[in-house]
Parts: sequence; C-alpha cells; structure tokens
Amino acid sequence: MNESHAISPTGGKQPLVLLASLLAIFIGGLGNLFFRGDQLDVGLFTVSFLFLMGISQAGIVFCAITRLTRAHWSKPYYRLAEISTLAFAPFAIIGFLFIYFYGQDDLFYWLHHSVEHSPEEHVSPWLNINFLLIRHLLALGAFYGLSAYYVIKGIKVDLSNTIGDTAAHLKKEDELYLLSPVILGLYILCNTFFAWDYAMMLIPHWHSTVFPIIFWFGNMFAGTAALIAFPILLRKSANSPFGPDQTRCLGMVLTGFTLVWFYMFWAQFFVMWFGNLPRETDGLFRQMYGHYGPYFWAMMGGCFFIPFVSFIFAFVKRSLVTMGILALCINLGIWLQKYLMVVPVFSPDNTPFNSWIDIAAATGLLAGFIAAIIILSKRVPIYSSWELALKPQRRD
Repeated sequence: MNESHAISPTGGKQPLVLLASLLAIFIGGLGNLFFRGDQLDVGLFTVSFLFLMGISQAGIVFCAITRLTRAHWSKPYYRLAEISTLAFAPFAIIGFLFIYFYGQDDLFYWLHHSVEHSPEEHVSPWLNINFLLIRHLLALGAFYGLSAYYVIKGIKVDLSNTIGDTAAHLKKEDELYLLSPVILGLYILCNTFFAWDYAMMLIPHWHSTVFPIIFWFGNMFAGTAALIAFPILLRKSANSPFGPDQTRCLGMVLTGFTLVWFYMFWAQFFVMWFGNLPRETDGLFRQMYGHYGPYFWAMMGGCFFIPFVSFIFAFVKRSLVTMGILALCINLGIWLQKYLMVVPVFSPDNTPFNSWIDIAAATGLLAGFIAAIIILSKRVPIYSSWELALKPQRRD
C-alpha cells in the first residue's frame, strides 16, 4: 500500500529537476522586473493562466467522462488526474484576481463602454465590472468546491477499512457516477464565462456560439494528452497499474479528440471566412497573416496535422515515447491557440517570450502548479485502489 500513497523515488526525481529549472527561470524574470524595470505583459500572463487552468480542470473532467462511460481501462489515471485539478485551484482564484485588478484596463477594456460619451445609451448588465467579478468567482467556487467534494469521496474509501467490501464500493461508484454530469456541467459553465470575457469580448460586436465550445474542448484535448505524463513518470515504480492498455486506449481517445477539435475549429473558421464580414475576419486575419502567421500554422500542426497523421499508425498509440512527443505537440498547439485568441486583438505587434519577465510569468505559474501536484501526491494515495480492485459489474 505504500506505493499508492506517494510517488516513488524513481518517478519523483524527474519532476523535481523540471521544477528546479522552472524556478530558476522564474527567479531570473523577477530579477529583470526589479533591477531592469521590465513590465509584465498581462496578455501573455493571461494566456498562460487560461492554458494551465484549462488543462488542469480537464483532469477531473476526464474522470467524470470515463466514469460515465464505464471505461475501466482509465482507472489508473483517476486519482492523479483529480489531484492535478485540485492542485491548480488556489492559482485559479489568485490568478483571476490578479488579472482582474492588474489587467482590467487592457483586457477588459470593453467594460469602459462608450456610455461615458453617450450617457443615454443602454448598457447590458453583462458589461459590469462588479458582475464580472461575481460571476467568475461564483463559477470557480462552484466548480472547485464540487470537485473537491467529488475527489474526497473517493479518497475516503482508500483511507477507510472497507477493503473487499464490494457492496460499499459499488455504492460509492454509483454516487460518483451521479455526480459526474454535474461536474461536466459546471466545467462547461465556468469555461464558457472565461471564453466570453477573456477572448471573444476582445473583438467588438463579435458573437460566436461555437467559440466557447472550441475553448473548453481545447482544454479537454490538451489536458487529456497531458495525462500520458503519469505513466511515463511512474512506469518503473513498484506496483504501477499502468500498462500497454492505458497507453493504447488513451491514444484512441486522443485520435477522436483530434478529429472533434478540427471539426469545431472548421465550423467557426469557415463561417467567418466565407461570410467575410470585416468585424469577424479582422481578428481572424490578424492571427493568420503577418508575424502571427507562423504561430497560427504551428497551432494547426500541433493540434491537427501532426497528431492526425501520427495516430493513423497503430504503433504510435502503443509507445510511451511517441505518445509523449505527441502530447507535447498538442499542448503547444493549444497554448498557441489561447495566445492567438487573446494577444493579437489588443496587441497587434506583440511577439511571445520577448522578455525575461514574460517568460517568468508563464514558468512561475507552471512551477507552482507542478509543486502543488507533488505536494498533494505525497499526502494522498495516488491510485484509486478500491476502484482498481473493483471488477466490472453487469448492470441491468
């Protein structure tokens, strides 16, 4: 049982080395901030915040979906995926408040409506700075609050003396099954708010019903791909439940996600391009052309072209090495997608990572996130042992 309570020494060294490297970059960026007077790029910080929050939330979403579909192959991922969601919870609240107060004038410029110049003009209640704060805090609080309750219900079984009590375990499994749709609903609601307020609203008078779906599904896509890091890090640890089936089945899921992501992207892109309305194509063309063009095509390569071609070959889905490389490509592509959603609109001449403080903003969040995962993994069982021991049951 000891192996289930902490990451093994073999698996623990690699994330610690990565964490130390990220902290070194973060400290270097702080040095530039204090000694050279560099300014933090709130756009880049926002992109990194949205990306990390999205892929971390995808952990518990993955668990909810696979519990609903009774995907027994996914059980080794459950606890680690849930931990990754809770690990980012404090950063989600603090990061939002930082952007709300520090980047309000740049990112939420649409709140300062032209009503200042036309007092008689009607302003939607949605365009209210206080309501912005309230709706995001409520959405984050509801999602992370229920997520914590969801995770703790499973952890309590591992910490209790109910080993071998199949009836009690089946009851707990049913409880988690019933909670899973609520988790998914809150995830979609929370990410829809962020998609509207942090990206879509940056383009004046532009509305897209597909945009929030692209936003939260991209998070699911990248977050699910990132789960391959766990079998890579823990494959040599004692009693690791990860095997070839976990790698192959995750590859099959990502194959489907690749196609769904492209479908959603095309559903929005084609309508905007074919309609050729300036207020819609302006933001799109800023992404596709000029010095942002290479980033756009790198995004397309990472999110679709490279994984689509690679997943055609069965051996790719059986190899941890190739799956790890593809996971990096997908996550880079989704990060670039977030970057292109936010930055070109209000900073047409910006280039990513052009100063130490910009790099520090991104790596500082990542370092804190990894540190939180390591700390939590040392304090709770990293595998859901009772679910792993529970055999598939016929349900009428």
